[in-house]
Amino acid sequence: MDIVKCKYITHENEDIIGFCLNQNCQNATQYCNVCLTTTHSDHQNDCVRFSKMNQYINEFIQVYNQSTKQLKEISKQVQHCLEYILKIMEQDVKQLVKMSLQLKNKEYLEFKSQINIIKRLFYKEKENQIQKQIIQLNDILGTVQNRVTDLTKRSDQKSSSWEQKNIIKIEEIQDDIIDQKKQNIIESEGFYNKGLSLDNMNRYQEAIECYDKAIAINPNFDGAWNNKGLSLKKLNKCQEAIECYDKAIAINPKYDKAWNNKGLSLDNMNKYQEAIECYDKAIAINLKYDKAWNNKGSALDNMNRYQEAIVCYDKAIAINPNFDCAWNNKGLSLKKLNKYQEAIECYDKAIDINSKYGKAWNNKGKLIYYSGLALHNLQKYNDAILCFDQALNLQITSSRLKNKADSLFKFGKKSEAKQFYLAALEKGSREKNYIQSQLSQL
Repeated sequence: MDIVKCKYITHENEDIIGFCLNQNCQNATQYCNVCLTTTHSDHQNDCVRFSKMNQYINEFIQVYNQSTKQLKEISKQVQHCLEYILKIMEQDVKQLVKMSLQLKNKEYLEFKSQINIIKRLFYKEKENQIQKQIIQLNDILGTVQNRVTDLTKRSDQKSSSWEQKNIIKIEEIQDDIIDQKKQNIIESEGFYNKGLSLDNMNRYQEAIECYDKAIAINPNFDGAWNNKGLSLKKLNKCQEAIECYDKAIAINPKYDKAWNNKGLSLDNMNKYQEAIECYDKAIAINLKYDKAWNNKGSALDNMNRYQEAIVCYDKAIAINPNFDCAWNNKGLSLKKLNKYQEAIECYDKAIDINSKYGKAWNNKGKLIYYSGLALHNLQKYNDAILCFDQALNLQITSSRLKNKADSLFKFGKKSEAKQFYLAALEKGSREKNYIQSQLSQL
């Protein structure tokens, strides 16, 4: 009973359902349902289930038993006919020999009594009858010889017929499996696409539920695992997101996006070195992956490795010259290296590519104002305020409101500055003590 259960590690203890009859197959002869679609996938037509194999063996036994019975009866009848023919022919020969002696002995009256025999021979009736019998016997002999030839090939023919029937049945089963798989794929992708739409509407929990349904239908849907991770990350569930990315990667180790996304979650958890390792994996899979280069640069920047970060941003920009985020991030690293003018050039490049890039506007304004570039330079103050205005037009945040207030404060517009400081507090600014200090001076 050792072959009753499959021995392959990934699907051991699966029920064995048949044997592989392919002579060139190097895998185990017995197979389960999983083996049929994996280790025997290139010769499934040679894989026969127990039920079918036994059915055809029984049919073959029945055919042989019936044929044997018929052949025995035919053999008996043929033997009887041959014995009768031989007997008659022997009698005729004896009679002819006797008649020949009668003629020699001039026993004409005796000869005359048997003259009909000579008449039949004379008119070839006897010859025709014998010839017909010989022809019939030759036909029987030909039939027997054909039967012998047929029986010699019978095993192969039966095997071929049996195999053909089995092939047809397997093809039918395969068609059913393929149809079911297609249906599952369509249904799974339906939930996946619904999840994408919900995610785009910021309905992340509902999106996750859709991805779960897609995964329930197709557990190896790497894209669904990856996107579930993205939705979880947006809910700040980074560890759960990482578990999803790991699932996607286990299914498809070459899934560069999953490696990149795992790096982003690790980044959010301040695990910068681990994040860099993930970005490196993504880049090793796809050297032209501009986002992975950019994200690696960001992680390096967080580790104060600014020059290395700039190298990564340059890689991203070389791949995609219109990558506004990479230009902006390069500006941030240059600013930290006190290369203000070069940083402003990078922000300007990002803004040229995307005039609605609020972060670039805000970063440029901060650099102009807080770096001292605007000191004793009225135009620079105006430039900073303009940048903050552009950033606020795109998105109002507490930090941008506070930046605009600071610039107005320095510019002497205390009433306007007060309004923006208060607005920043209403927006939930984390710099409450600083803002209160500034307000006390107004």
